[in-house]
Amino acid sequence: MRTVYICSPYRAKDGAELDRHIEYAQALTKQAIEAGLAPITPHLYMTQCLNEDKPQERAAGIAAGLALLKKCDFVIVGVKYGISEGMSAEIAAADLAGIEVVNADKLRHKLKHDRIVQLDKYTRHNACSYCEDGWDGCNNDKCNKAHKAAYKYAETHFTSG
Repeated sequence: MRTVYICSPYRAKDGAELDRHIEYAQALTKQAIEAGLAPITPHLYMTQCLNEDKPQERAAGIAAGLALLKKCDFVIVGVKYGISEGMSAEIAAADLAGIEVVNADKLRHKLKHDRIVQLDKYTRHNACSYCEDGWDGCNNDKCNKAHKAAYKYAETHFTSG
């Protein structure tokens, strides 16, 4: 299971906007769980014990969140309500660490692509020895059968998350 960092707005001008931001972060977290991922959403829980209005506590929460971000496989960014200053810092930190940043609206596409890459990698490595330079274009019937069998095996034995 891959670990992902959820990046979405938190700070708000009023209570209604804060509630909207919290609901959005919860929805993104649920989306990640349903996709077979292990999400980390620091702004949902660090704000329960740290005061956003105290600069020192806010800075400590941001630093802790960035430390968690650096351990994630990729970052999911929810842009429905814009990109906040805190989000910009998280995106920049991910870029600096070489961690992929994925728009939440494109998550399904990213996971589908990753699945195809995973299956293809397994298949190429395990299909046969005829095509060590690459399966593409191979006309060997034995190789074609081995390739299809390896792909089918990978499809049924590997999860997408």
